Amino acid sequence: MNIRNDLKGISIQQYKTDIGFRTLVEGVDENLYIIPKYQRKYRWRKEQVIALVESLIRGLPIPPIYTCRNQENQLEILDGQQRILSLFFYYIGYYLDRKKNNSVDFSEIPTENGSFKDALSSQLALEELHIQLKNEDEQGFNVDYANLPPEMKRRIDYTTITVIEIKIDDEKQRTKILRKIFENLNAKGSLLTQQELRNGIYVCDFYHMLQKYNRHDDKWRKIWGREDAAERDMETLLRLCALKMYVKLEKKDSGNFDFIIENYHSSYAKLLDQFSEDAMKFDEEQMNNYKNSLDCFFELFKVNVTHSSKVALLESFYIVYEKLAVNKAITSEIYNKILHDPRYISYARQGTVKMKNMNERWKTVYEIWSGDSKSNH
Repeated sequence: MNIRNDLKGISIQQYKTDIGFRTLVEGVDENLYIIPKYQRKYRWRKEQVIALVESLIRGLPIPPIYTCRNQENQLEILDGQQRILSLFFYYIGYYLDRKKNNSVDFSEIPTENGSFKDALSSQLALEELHIQLKNEDEQGFNVDYANLPPEMKRRIDYTTITVIEIKIDDEKQRTKILRKIFENLNAKGSLLTQQELRNGIYVCDFYHMLQKYNRHDDKWRKIWGREDAAERDMETLLRLCALKMYVKLEKKDSGNFDFIIENYHSSYAKLLDQFSEDAMKFDEEQMNNYKNSLDCFFELFKVNVTHSSKVALLESFYIVYEKLAVNKAITSEIYNKILHDPRYISYARQGTVKMKNMNERWKTVYEIWSGDSKSNH
């Protein structure tokens, strides 16, 4: 990762340390290494954990772990969360019970009053982790850490994993560096979604507020459904907020209107990146304005259906609510009438990010929801 060449003019120091396996995982248990809020959820399958342990046992290379020291003198994991947590699971001999934990945000596990292992045990459902490897004769043998022969355990304990600490002098430069790190992550290995990239790049109070809202607001969770491991739920909330900021009404002499989106070029990804840049400057009053808007909008939903597969319709309702002040209850009758309306279906099926099609979807929702047929098509 050649950060120096890609970020000219920015002074960055990198310190490389080879740390023994046991020292590393004990550091995790003692909360020296922590999972920051901008990291994605842990989602490695047990098969991936076993493959990593096999690399450790057989002395195969394990990719470096990138960190950055915070104000509490802890090392935030920038890259390597999946690996370092998997190694820790191997060390303690337990793994997530996936039937009860679909995806886990470890940044929310409270660790202030004890070890990381104790925090996991009290907060999550765990199951015993047993690992069998095969020798050259295809015979299986157990390599659970607790059951390793003393000589083999010592060898594993002293097997080193590279930890690279990136030191940043200026907080303003931190975003640029994180951006480059996460871009590199997305270019190889386990790909990050666009929203996972944003979570790592745009670390600010607004993002913390929206992430908390996404995880804990009961009305939103009922509307969306279960948490999305790829952060599509978080991205949808961000999308609504971005549209609140950038969508304007363009009124015509005839009394009709069109919706327009400032600086929109048929790319939601670019729009959300631009909004995220702007959101980094939001003060508390601005953040509360967005939160209150979402609160009031979600109160209108009286439909017992999840919207994880109907983002375009959710977005349409929100635009009409926010820009045309329609605040009637969204009942099953209204919802199904729009969902099966031929005009809405036509503009929802093709070119969903084209401005013309969004315009027509939003107008259709306005007419049906408000009962006003004055908007032009």
